[in-house]
Amino acid sequence: MRTQRIVPMLLVASVAVLGVACGGSRESQVVRTSRTVVQQPVPEPRMTDISIYGLHEQPGAASGQVNVVGTIVNHGDRPVSQLRIRVDSLDQTGRLVRSVDTPPLEQTIGANGGTATFQATVPDDPTVTTYHAVAIAR
Repeated sequence: MRTQRIVPMLLVASVAVLGVACGGSRESQVVRTSRTVVQQPVPEPRMTDISIYGLHEQPGAASGQVNVVGTIVNHGDRPVSQLRIRVDSLDQTGRLVRSVDTPPLEQTIGANGGTATFQATVPDDPTVTTYHAVAIAR
């Protein structure tokens, strides 16, 4: 009979110990943080956008030479300086006969529509039927 009393007593003692260990009061703490995000528009990248218009031939100062003249328009959003122009002389099939680079232009061409003119002196060649010009910027 003694054994029957011990078993229930151990069981009650075990439950009491578990109840104290598991049933203690718990506190929870909620931490809230906030972050301020400021969105700023990203500016478009600065770019160079140059076109050449009105390319035509004029008589040169010396015999056997012609001047190729044109207008440069800067459509980009920054001024351009030290611009060189390469003028290609082409035959009727579009093949390159000769190429000439101008010295760097002394003037700065303003952004957003600034203009300048250029002149390149090339040999007067009867096989040349057209010209092609390319702006070379730094």
